[in-house]
Amino acid sequence: MKGEQYECATLVQVQEATTKLDVAKIVPLQLNDGGVVKDVENYVGVYNVSKGKFCAAVVPHYNLVQHKRYFDSFAEALQRLNIDYSMKVSQTGNRAFADIQFNNKNIKFDKLNEEFTTGIRLANSYDKTSGVNVIPKYTRLACTNGMIMTRSEMTLSIKHHSKMAEEIESFIEHKISQIINESADLQVWVSSCMGDSMEWMACCRIIEKLFSQLKHREEILKRLGISVIEIEDKKTKKKGITYVWDKKEEMKTTFTRWEVYNAITNYLSFGEQITPHIESIFQKKAEKLLLTPFAEMPTIEGL
Repeated sequence: MKGEQYECATLVQVQEATTKLDVAKIVPLQLNDGGVVKDVENYVGVYNVSKGKFCAAVVPHYNLVQHKRYFDSFAEALQRLNIDYSMKVSQTGNRAFADIQFNNKNIKFDKLNEEFTTGIRLANSYDKTSGVNVIPKYTRLACTNGMIMTRSEMTLSIKHHSKMAEEIESFIEHKISQIINESADLQVWVSSCMGDSMEWMACCRIIEKLFSQLKHREEILKRLGISVIEIEDKKTKKKGITYVWDKKEEMKTTFTRWEVYNAITNYLSFGEQITPHIESIFQKKAEKLLLTPFAEMPTIEGL
């Protein structure tokens, strides 16, 4: 289930929401060597003060970035730049996320008949599962699906032991401007997706390859009008699955890559079982489909 989320539209609201995020600190490490307690000199620890839990062992020059400082810095920069925005703040375990949408900064592709809002996803962790991340995020207005573009040149991931992690304010304004004003890659990707199609059963097999867990696959295929049915071979008694149309009168022979991609992002945006962390992982799978022609995608055997 999705965790608690805080919706903000002003700097004051962001600063209030981020006070509810976990705080961590760097602590010395010790080990018990046969009853003798010794200091660990070449590592220190990250300790989640709010949860009272150890997070990770890190090098002494590790730059711990507090969730609050990171998100507040972006909100302060948006206020300085006089950019109208909304921000949703959430956390999962030792990771925190902030989804920022720029209001009145839409991208419209008339020839594709598509329009997108622009935004940024911020991510930070106390357990080394992510660096200090800045990821472009677009929302398709036709269905409000969120699209996270991790392979864009505008994506930035800074490791916590980098000096840049100490000076996060120095790159923020540049990154905001870049994401708002650059959309050429998005137009190419969407156009390519719309022009690439494949037989519907082959599309099901590609989704099966990308999403091995049945519960996720069922939700994605449901958005295409397809159900997953369990079958059993009468001779071998071996169980398997097949795909059938929910409504035969609406059956299609092919899907475009854009249709399949949007089924995935719709589930990631609105599925009740999706946490921000799982969404980030699955958005990378969706992005692979966005950027890779059907003919080059791996499929499950048995087409």
